[in-house]
Amino acid sequence: MATILAQDFTTVARSSDPQHLYTGSPMLTRLSSGRMIASFEWFRPPPASTSLPGQFKILASDDRGESWSEKAGLSIIWPSLFVHDDFLYVIGSEPESRDIVISRSDDGGETFTQEKVLFEGRFHNAPTPVVMKDGFVYRAFETCPTPHRSKWNSLVIAGDQSEDLLDASAWRMSNHLDFPGVPPTLTRGFYKPSIEDKIAENSWLEGNVVDVGGELRVILRTIIDAHSTAGLAAVCGLEDDGVQLKYRFLQFYPMPGAQGKFYIVHDDASGLFWTTVTRPTNTWQDREPLKKLGFAGAPGNERRILILMYSLDALNWFDAGCVAMSRSPLESFSYASQLIDGDDLLVLARTSQGGKNQHDTNLVTLHRVVDFRNLALELRPEL
Repeated sequence: MATILAQDFTTVARSSDPQHLYTGSPMLTRLSSGRMIASFEWFRPPPASTSLPGQFKILASDDRGESWSEKAGLSIIWPSLFVHDDFLYVIGSEPESRDIVISRSDDGGETFTQEKVLFEGRFHNAPTPVVMKDGFVYRAFETCPTPHRSKWNSLVIAGDQSEDLLDASAWRMSNHLDFPGVPPTLTRGFYKPSIEDKIAENSWLEGNVVDVGGELRVILRTIIDAHSTAGLAAVCGLEDDGVQLKYRFLQFYPMPGAQGKFYIVHDDASGLFWTTVTRPTNTWQDREPLKKLGFAGAPGNERRILILMYSLDALNWFDAGCVAMSRSPLESFSYASQLIDGDDLLVLARTSQGGKNQHDTNLVTLHRVVDFRNLALELRPEL
């Protein structure tokens, strides 16, 4: 029987009301002091307001993740963390307007500045990588139109690291890309758009900016035919001449788990990219039996098996093993982000165990994959 890498976990957060208050947007980073920062948010389902005072939580650990203490609460949703010049930044969306906003901590996550608006409009993402290259910091977003958020246009913003990143004038935005559409040969068209699904139309979202040998790419999650066409990512290219960001779609590319959110990190020691994904097991099954159990969405939105993968080029992925799993379709380990900690890999997941269903999660859990680099094959050919 296969070994599960990190089934045991530390509980970072737990909902006091699993039927009405859910966890989301987990992310990890590390300060130059060695302090680890974990973040997540609380959310409620519609028709309740998405805005909860201080819903985005900042926690700190000074013992390598063994224990955590809450430090701050901010009014930001779907945020990413990044560190620049020993300052901790949070970038995401304002809960009601969806404007892109940013905040900074100068004291190790204890306190934060008032959120500053960088771009007005309705924007979305989830905790995805913030990449620094040639004096600029890059992060992907998508537009978040209404009703039902059925159309998502992808874009990238860039901030000048030599300027005040809290000032909107330090930031530029790329052109917006429409979802390119799916060739009929890539989908059965089995599940018609339904208001039962959070994202009803074929679309892309939650893009990861990656630097592959000096080339900036954005690799996006795709939701096709209500997740029944799983494991297909969209790949875009980004060029930046310091003035204009030129953003274009390149192709769809097979990536196991790309129907769900993923977070790609680069490990300098191994030269490999690493990510965790949720793998579905039976995407073409009838959705009605699962729906009667309380399952959210179509069968391809299964999130109970979290797989660790690695790659040389952030396109072609190899399995390193299963981080954690559940046998229940109503449980999950999803939306995970990773942080390299010496020889180990920390994985922070949005987890459902005894929660409402696999989407409306009740926990944030921290998993430690020990000696993770030893799980990888030597992929480089002898030349």
